[in-house]
Amino acid sequence: MKVLLADDEGARRIRVLEQRRDGSRLYFDSGALYTHVDADGNNLLNYIAAMQRVLARAEDVLLLGTAGGALATLLSRAGAAVTAVDNWPQAFEIAKRWFHLPSQVECVHADALEFLRGTTRQWSAIAVDVFHGTEIPEAILTSDIGALLASRTAQGGLIVWNVADSPQSWETRRIVKALQREGLAPATVSVLDCDVGNTLVVCKNTAVRGGRGAALAVDDDLSSAA
Repeated sequence: MKVLLADDEGARRIRVLEQRRDGSRLYFDSGALYTHVDADGNNLLNYIAAMQRVLARAEDVLLLGTAGGALATLLSRAGAAVTAVDNWPQAFEIAKRWFHLPSQVECVHADALEFLRGTTRQWSAIAVDVFHGTEIPEAILTSDIGALLASRTAQGGLIVWNVADSPQSWETRRIVKALQREGLAPATVSVLDCDVGNTLVVCKNTAVRGGRGAALAVDDDLSSAA
């Protein structure tokens, strides 16, 4: 294994490694694997592939949290207009230098919550992949996070939130409740990566204020990733 980057900044412990046998690259933060791509920048993690399948039909996507940019790269290469937001500006430099992040991806250095509160733009899909290690920062689990996501997603658009835990976990239940308060009907899907479980919380923005959105049917392709 070749070390391409070792960056310890504050609470961050970033490592970018390259497999000598095949040229694939891995991005770790505080020991948690966030990104794994082959030598051409193609994603090798199941949870990223599952998120991409959910978002495949979206014309424009807001990604909150970047890491090595594997999801942004997948969506951009497929033709989507991608806006990536991260509160650590070096993440974009790392993604471009080591993980093939396309130049056409719009990169925004900002706190995810502040960005949502400060913009009036809407996207056809929003993906949330914000972590410190394997934990979702408490700062983003605010009382208004569901309302912010719903208001920044176009009618009929998708919200996908990655949780590094089981569908029964406290974090997953809290996110589900936040979306339900906005009249949405989120579904949860389990995804295994190297025996480590992730949960995707997925919902469609079909809610009418004061009503309840229709439940999202999870397609067979996504279910097969579980």
